[in-house]
Amino acid sequence: MINLDDAAAFVRICETENLTRAAQLSQVSPSTLSRSLNRLEDELQVKLCARDQKGIALTAAGRRFRDFAYKWLDEYQTMVTDLKVSENSLLGSVKLYCSVSASYIFIPRLLSELRLDHPQIEVNLETGDPANALDILQADGIDFVIAALPDKLPPEILAVPLVTFPLVLIAPKAPVQPLPGLSGNQVDLARTPFILAEHGQLRYEVDAWLKSQQLKPHIYAEVAGHEAIVSLCALGFGVAVAPKLVVELSPFKNDVTILQAPHLPDFRLALCCLQSRAHEPILQACIKVAQKSAPTFSAELTRRRPLPL
Repeated sequence: MINLDDAAAFVRICETENLTRAAQLSQVSPSTLSRSLNRLEDELQVKLCARDQKGIALTAAGRRFRDFAYKWLDEYQTMVTDLKVSENSLLGSVKLYCSVSASYIFIPRLLSELRLDHPQIEVNLETGDPANALDILQADGIDFVIAALPDKLPPEILAVPLVTFPLVLIAPKAPVQPLPGLSGNQVDLARTPFILAEHGQLRYEVDAWLKSQQLKPHIYAEVAGHEAIVSLCALGFGVAVAPKLVVELSPFKNDVTILQAPHLPDFRLALCCLQSRAHEPILQACIKVAQKSAPTFSAELTRRRPLPL
C-alpha cells in the first residue's frame, strides 16, 4: 500500500529532478529517499524514473503517478484543513515582495513547502524592482522581501540566505548597429555604451567593480529592474553587468553573450524580514521553511520545471 510520505517524497523528486536536493527537502538521507522510490516502484510494479549522472528523468508511468500524487496530497491537505485536526494550526497570511526572476526561482519551492507544513497560511506576492526590496520592507503590509544582501546588513533586518551566484558582463550577440569598442569577445568599456542599474545593490556592486578595475565607462542608460538591463543589452543598446541567474531566466538569454570580466563579485540573495517581527508565529514558520529549503537552491534551478501550485 502506498503511503503519504513516499508520495510526498516522489513529488519532491519530480520537482528537483535530483535525488540529493529532494532528500534535503524531505530531511532524509539520499539512500532513505532512494528506498522510498524503490518501494513505490515495487508497489506499482513499474519504473517511475530513470537515473543517471545528469539527474532524474520521469518515465511515462512516472509522469502519470506524479499527477496522481499531486492530486492525492492536495486532497489530503484540504481534508486536514477542513477537519481542523490541530487547534494550534497557524491561520493568516503573509505578503512577500520580490523581483519577477526571484518569483520564478524561489516562490514555487517556498510556497509548496509552506503549504505542506502550514496549509492554512496564505501568501500574497508582489513583484517589482529588486533594488527597492530592503526599503519596501520598512513599508506597512510587507512581511518579507527577497533581496540582494549588502556587505553590512542593517541590524534591524533578519536574513535567511537563499543562494549565491556570480555577476556577469554581457553584450548583444548581434547588435543592429556595430557598438564602438566592441569586437567579438573584446570590449573597451571606455568607449562601448554601458547600461547600469539605476540604484540598489547591483549598482553598488558594479560601481565598486568599475572603480577597482580603474574603468570609467561611457554610460548609455541607467534603468530600474534587472530584467530590463538584459533586455536593453540584447536589443543592442550597450553592454551591461547583470546577475547570471537573471540572464539565464531572461527570454533574451540567447541574444546576449557573456564576456570575460575579471574579479566581478558574487550576488547574494536572501529572504529578509524585520528583526522586530521575527518572533511572530507565522513569520517564524516562513523563516523555518526558507531555512529548510535554502540548501536546495542553486543556479541549476533555472533549468527545472516549477512545481504546480
